[in-house]
Amino acid sequence: MRDYAQKIEQTKKQIAELHALLAELEQEQHAYLEQLEQRKTYLSSREILDLLNQKQGRYGSMASIKRWSDNGYLGDGVDEREAFPLLASKQGNKRFLYPREAVLAFLDEKGLLAPAYDVLDRVQLRQANRDFCWALVTAVSRHDLRFFYQVQLEATGEVVPAVPEEELFLPLP
Repeated sequence: MRDYAQKIEQTKKQIAELHALLAELEQEQHAYLEQLEQRKTYLSSREILDLLNQKQGRYGSMASIKRWSDNGYLGDGVDEREAFPLLASKQGNKRFLYPREAVLAFLDEKGLLAPAYDVLDRVQLRQANRDFCWALVTAVSRHDLRFFYQVQLEATGEVVPAVPEEELFLPLP
């Protein structure tokens, strides 16, 4: 005959251990997701170089990043391994992360995050019905890494605010 009382106790013990493990995993997952979200507010040296390549089409050097950091232009750097221990880190030397807003403000000030179009540029605007119309850029603003333009349509004089860069094109010669 089976010992039901012993089997029940054993099962209850296993359930309690699994509940404790589940609570620990959920807490660790929450901390991981929190660190992942906080990490988005920083840029690494490699990410800064990739950004320069993407926006300017030119390659920078780690020496430039180091010099900018030493001069304090990139804000207070933090060690990635210390600040974000739960995130998978790269092997090798110390990796510093710099506050995203400080880096973007510095690059913008240096003219390295230049918008594709300037004020008073004549551009073509892609409209919802896939037709193009002529417009004049009247203002440029930057939100994080994206540029938005206020344009005035030539045909109607209507002002269209916050047009993303992807919807504007230079006229073909």
